[in-house]
Amino acid sequence: MTEKKIYKYFSASVLDLVFEKEGHCSIKCSYPKDYNDPYELFLGVDLRVDPDMLAAYSEIIQELPQHPTSCFSKSPVVTPMWAHYANNHSGFVVEFDVASLEAKFEKLLIKDITYRDAPDPGIAEQLMMAAGTRKPRHAYFLQQKVLSTAYFSKDVSWSYEQECRLLEQEGRCEDVGGNLILRVPIECCSAIIAGKNAAKEIIEGTKSAANVGGMIWYHEIIGRSLGQPFLIRSDETRAVFDGSQIIIAPKTCESCSEPIEPSREHCPWCSITEDQMLRAARGNPLRMLDRYGLLEGYYDDVSRIGRPLK
Repeated sequence: MTEKKIYKYFSASVLDLVFEKEGHCSIKCSYPKDYNDPYELFLGVDLRVDPDMLAAYSEIIQELPQHPTSCFSKSPVVTPMWAHYANNHSGFVVEFDVASLEAKFEKLLIKDITYRDAPDPGIAEQLMMAAGTRKPRHAYFLQQKVLSTAYFSKDVSWSYEQECRLLEQEGRCEDVGGNLILRVPIECCSAIIAGKNAAKEIIEGTKSAANVGGMIWYHEIIGRSLGQPFLIRSDETRAVFDGSQIIIAPKTCESCSEPIEPSREHCPWCSITEDQMLRAARGNPLRMLDRYGLLEGYYDDVSRIGRPLK
């Protein structure tokens, strides 16, 4: 069975902080009130319920408990994540092994995010039960349902993140300069990926962290024919993310070494022959205009089409 991996995106500026404690990887946690989606906690009860029911909901739920939480992705090759959380591909990503995390931290909760475009109907059902029976156990079940939804649900507009969350409930976070930091033993980390735009010091720093921590080192590459980045290991081996884990690319282009489909010998671009390029050049009407010195004037004429009269 495939071991579950999760991925944390980091900016280049925090590399030293992430590995400042020997034998550990430091990850920042936040409280729900500090989430980047201000509407996230509104995915609870449907506000169209009867006011009496809404009053019962408010009374039973009171205030949401605040537990340190850290966000991960289920994929290391989400381009918007690299752009937003890793400084436009100049940062790095650390791969964590979920089984190792759960073994090291008792009662650590790691769950995938459920993306919703409407409140969870199960909460309304639980609310009706709690308000109707007024039994303590039903009120407790409602609290647990709302808590789970608040921590592990997000609006569907964020689904590109492929997020999962780590919930720490045992007070193991440290206050470091006003930040909640969870020190994760380095053996829970299985790989580190430097972004395609990473500076030399980040390349060397992530390689050093990989060597010290026994992790596999990768460099993110944006190819010419794949819909997502691929990875290169220190030994130049090409790797891809198959949707659940990083694997060695089953086949690579004989010319440029970019990962390709098993049925191909070359990537689409390397498949183009010199004769095909020559025929394309001969048939290019813009090249013919340029040959006769007419291209610049043609562009000027075309650009004026559709302009409003003055």
